[in-house]
Amino acid sequence: MDPGAKYRWPLYLLLLLCFFTRLSFIRQIPAEDFFYPDGTDYSRVASAITQGEGFYPPEMKPVIAYRAPLYCFFLGGVYWLFGIENLTAVRLVHCFLAMLTGWIIYLISERIWGAAGGLLSLFIFSIHPFFVYHAATIAPEIVFTLFVVLTYYFLFRLFDEKTAFLAILAGIPLGLAALTKGTVLLLGPAAALTIFSFTKANWGRRLGLVFLLGSMSLLVISPLSYWIYKRWNQVSLMLDGSGMNFWIANSPHSAHIFKAKTASQFRSAQQHLWMEVLPAMSKRLEHLSPGDRDRIYYKMGWREFEKNPERSLWLMAERFRIFWRPWVHPLAYGPKEVFLSGIASLPLFFIGFLYLFSRFRAKTPEACFTVLSIILITLVVGMVNNTEIRFRVPLIDTLLIVYAGGLIGSVFPGSEPYPKRPA
Repeated sequence: MDPGAKYRWPLYLLLLLCFFTRLSFIRQIPAEDFFYPDGTDYSRVASAITQGEGFYPPEMKPVIAYRAPLYCFFLGGVYWLFGIENLTAVRLVHCFLAMLTGWIIYLISERIWGAAGGLLSLFIFSIHPFFVYHAATIAPEIVFTLFVVLTYYFLFRLFDEKTAFLAILAGIPLGLAALTKGTVLLLGPAAALTIFSFTKANWGRRLGLVFLLGSMSLLVISPLSYWIYKRWNQVSLMLDGSGMNFWIANSPHSAHIFKAKTASQFRSAQQHLWMEVLPAMSKRLEHLSPGDRDRIYYKMGWREFEKNPERSLWLMAERFRIFWRPWVHPLAYGPKEVFLSGIASLPLFFIGFLYLFSRFRAKTPEACFTVLSIILITLVVGMVNNTEIRFRVPLIDTLLIVYAGGLIGSVFPGSEPYPKRPA
């Protein structure tokens, strides 16, 4: 996929911009600062893996079981190469992975709109504050985003070309992304519905593509499922902590966080939940397997919903509002961060959705998939679970970047989309 001599140097320069914007940001972070609350958990598991103690050492606190394993193994690999808790090395690797992610975003956009649209999409990704911020966090977002956009790349090609090989290639990064964050599995139903409803092929071929996509994703996840079975003698696809999140989402502790009026009230409510309530619950349930714990959490969550449905519905509405707010929480971040996130995301939302819905009205498969994904992710992650804006960003904002780049890039002449194979 050679973008041609005309666009090669702008592509290289934008990839360097992608790298150095993140490098300049991480240089401001103290070398020993995890910069994210869950970073210490990921690091402890990664250190245990590096030292041969396994993914789930006995002395680890129970909530560690809900850390999806792939980022822990990635972190363990960096520690093995560069030294345990060498966070500078981790962040530098993050910068290179972000540059690779930007290149894939370019390829997606270039394939649909042409090189000019690809360059604009890459530029937006390179400077977008949310994605720059992720490079500094000791958290899965960088790795997760890479696998997500790789999934989009192969899916968008699959919708056009409808070949078995592309279904397999799309299933592999989808499974890897699920081993990093389980919420990405919602893309599977969206892809299946798109293949069935909006691709021109006979029923047998559509069923075959969906089967290959789903089975390959499950095959990638299967080592974790087998490990769960061997360790706890339970059949479970993966450890996702959805029951715990469902309970939190319907609990009065969550209501206290959302009703906070000041930054100190907000932090106090969060600390009470994460530093007191959850550790106490984990202590009570530590003798149970993660699957049994999750089932108990689900029952507790349903009891909270039945006892106070008005509170649960109000919390769903609040989560939806925050999930789709284009700026970070003003009680959790300062005015500068709120301003930067808003100034970056508001134009992205307006331009991205404008072009997305024009493509959706034309019933193009990639736009139909995007709309279905947004609906599923919003209903399940944005409203049902205890969540934050960071869950939306890798899954949805990357797609909005592609559409924003396409609309802006369409005003530049001389850029043709990548030629599609005949159906």
